[in-house]
Amino acid sequence: MRKTLAFLLLLGGGVALTQMPGTQAPILRAAWAQSASLDAATQPAEEPSVLPAGEGQEEVFYACTACHSTAIIRRSRFSRERWDELMTWMTEVHGMNPLEGEERTLIVSYLAQHFGPAQAPARGRNPFLN
Repeated sequence: MRKTLAFLLLLGGGVALTQMPGTQAPILRAAWAQSASLDAATQPAEEPSVLPAGEGQEEVFYACTACHSTAIIRRSRFSRERWDELMTWMTEVHGMNPLEGEERTLIVSYLAQHFGPAQAPARGRNPFLN
């Protein structure tokens, strides 16, 4: 159990852990919270410059880091539609303040531009050759 929990925490499975049914969910949530607080204590404070420069950088930083670090953003690769769906999901499931109007459009556009789906390499090109 502990090894599995540690592995899930390393993968950033905290969001999924809060959704787990059964009696282990409170234990897992507590472990995730403890892990997050230890991580925060050992890591330097983040600032907007950890995200790519561009219109919406600060809005994304401040809206998102109210609940989680930028690491989860930086490792994600979602379409514009999926980012938009996540805004609704985070509001409904995790109590995020709703993003509406121009602010939501700006944030979703920034995320889609800088953290959109990774493009497939060109066919016939060997990525190991210069």
